[in-house]
Amino acid sequence: MNTELKEISQNKYQSMTIGITPPMANAWFSQTLPAFYQRFPNIRTKILEITTSKAETLLASHQLDFFIGKTIHQTNVKTIPLQTISLSLVIPKTAGIYQSNQFWRPFTPTILTGMTGEPVIRAVGEARFQELVDHYFADKGIQTIPLIEVDNSRFALSLTLQGLGSIVLATAMLARLATEPAKYPINAFKLPTSELSLDFSIAYLPSHVLAKPIAYLVEQACQTFNPAIDF
Repeated sequence: MNTELKEISQNKYQSMTIGITPPMANAWFSQTLPAFYQRFPNIRTKILEITTSKAETLLASHQLDFFIGKTIHQTNVKTIPLQTISLSLVIPKTAGIYQSNQFWRPFTPTILTGMTGEPVIRAVGEARFQELVDHYFADKGIQTIPLIEVDNSRFALSLTLQGLGSIVLATAMLARLATEPAKYPINAFKLPTSELSLDFSIAYLPSHVLAKPIAYLVEQACQTFNPAIDF
């Protein structure tokens, strides 16, 4: 501690903790950090791939300086909107409403009605997101069967491709699959953003010491962040 305090007092090193919704860290921070360290070579960074609920806790206890993920609402936290992310319902070939040779299908109210009694896969590691999805189905009066719980949407999608249940995920996650639709026995429906979507934002703690590094990350995120990396 004495060594670290001495280094800080001499402006040798500063430390900051950065969080991001998994699994985006590899793609976004690997692109951002080289230029960041050219500008701030003495900043020690700790990067965490964490859920929004975990980020809320760490921000409240001042253990996290900067976060990208679902919008956080806390009085002491500054937020900057990034994007409203489109979401899609994906059903497997085993679903009763599945139609072969149609990757994208138009969304209609009857699609939701057809989801009643269908097994679904829940991404419980993404707690805030899954709460949105659960409330959406509940508000529409749709009772699905929560067959499998997994940690993240990427794993959930792999199980849907095996016919084990339906999921709701970021539409951008389907971009690669949509280039070869014949290979994937699923139907996808883009949900109206007015009914269900995900707001992504920057959240950070105001800091005099880290003002410039945080401002740089905010600028880069506003210019280059792309949730199509993954959900």
